[in-house]
Amino acid sequence: MTVQLIIMGTRRPDSDDHYAAYGGVALPVMLAAGGSFIGQYGRIDDLVGDDGPQVVGIMEFEDEAAVRAAFNSPEYQAAVPDRDKAFERFNVILAAAPPAA
Repeated sequence: MTVQLIIMGTRRPDSDDHYAAYGGVALPVMLAAGGSFIGQYGRIDDLVGDDGPQVVGIMEFEDEAAVRAAFNSPEYQAAVPDRDKAFERFNVILAAAPPAA
């Protein structure tokens, strides 16, 4: 079943170097795991709630196992310290469309 990886983050001020280092590893790892890049989006406004993420990224994968393998890979794990220094908040969810009736 195809799944979508939805990444939501709020960057730390003055974190450009860590943001670039993280992105330089994370995106190639996700693509190598079979991910298709759908897009990266910046927040315009919070219509409901407050303090939403600054950036949202969406990728699509063949299945959940591919996503988990990418996140558990040694390459991705080596980039986690840069991720943690680049973002004040960082949330990742897996989503899938409900099965057809």
